[in-house]
Amino acid sequence: MAVSLSALIRRGFEDACRDRDATLALHAAWSAEPALRGLCLDELPRLMHRRSVPGRRQDEILAAAIRSYRAGCRRVWGPVLLAMLGPALVRASALLQAVPPAIAEEDVDQQVVLEALRASAQMPLPNNCRFVQRRLVFWAVKPVRRWLERETRRQSAQRDIDETKEVRP
Repeated sequence: MAVSLSALIRRGFEDACRDRDATLALHAAWSAEPALRGLCLDELPRLMHRRSVPGRRQDEILAAAIRSYRAGCRRVWGPVLLAMLGPALVRASALLQAVPPAIAEEDVDQQVVLEALRASAQMPLPNNCRFVQRRLVFWAVKPVRRWLERETRRQSAQRDIDETKEVRP
């Protein structure tokens, strides 16, 4: 049985929090990112998922975590970012349809995670950026959706093998 995307994200986050470099990565982030000062790694996902935390504060925290990912230990910050984005990534992945037999649901989940990390590394992140989570998820889902659409077009252009059998004279 396949493990759910949310379980994989949670497991990766727990492993990152136990990583020997986690404390060093967090202390480096504290000195570089005022929005993260005084926060623990395990608090970051909870702050992103709690409705009582204002959207502006969530934007500040997520943007600071993204900058820490870009500048610091990606082995630690990657799973932390995925945990912060977890519910949004799971929802986005659930909306994307696998294209069997070439692309399974697990492939879609993996591609969404990969693209989320790529977006974290590459997307523009101006100062005082708003709707950071929405932007990042959009940047992650867009290439996955295009990939699935290409595969759907490729499969629809194929002919059934029975149709291609040669007629022998």
